Amino acid sequence: MVHITAWIIHNVWVGHAPSSVETRPLQNDGIIFLAVMEVMTLAIALGIGRIRGWSLATFGFRLSWKWAAAGVFLFAAFFLLQQVIGFVTREVFHSAVDYHRINQLTLPVIVLISLINPIFEETIESGYIFYALEKHGLWLTVVVSAGFRAFLHATMGLSGVVAMFAQGLLYGLFYWRWRQLWPLVIAHALQMLYSLLRTMP
Repeated sequence: MVHITAWIIHNVWVGHAPSSVETRPLQNDGIIFLAVMEVMTLAIALGIGRIRGWSLATFGFRLSWKWAAAGVFLFAAFFLLQQVIGFVTREVFHSAVDYHRINQLTLPVIVLISLINPIFEETIESGYIFYALEKHGLWLTVVVSAGFRAFLHATMGLSGVVAMFAQGLLYGLFYWRWRQLWPLVIAHALQMLYSLLRTMP
């Protein structure tokens, strides 16, 4: 149910199905709605988790300067990975890298969603999925997590799906090794800030 709700939050609020690859604007009202829905969904999920015996601490969500620094390095690693993916896309497949987004957001909204969305996504896409699937082993858990992450970003088109799947693999392998959610949240937040600030009108 949490997975389904996450998918709805990421896709229904913009008014069309995730299979669409048309360019779509990111606007303040839609992103604020997204942030509110993510907070509400996460609160419900954590309430259920308390009853069932798990929490953010179970997933390794512990504030630490050490793991925050690890998050910065993880962000840098994904940035380099994105450059490689972009190069292969352009030079090998002779295709444009297009994430099907037009940024119309103001700075306060960019900061808001960059704080809320990473906590929501990494809790679900990494913490909960690993908690539920880890008994099935490393690769199944990491690939399912990465695939779900890519699915949630299907509205970004093929370039976005490939990038998010690669992000999921990188984050997943890191999380499997250290079981710390905080570095993933930091890396995700930096990635969102960089992407959205770079494309501000």
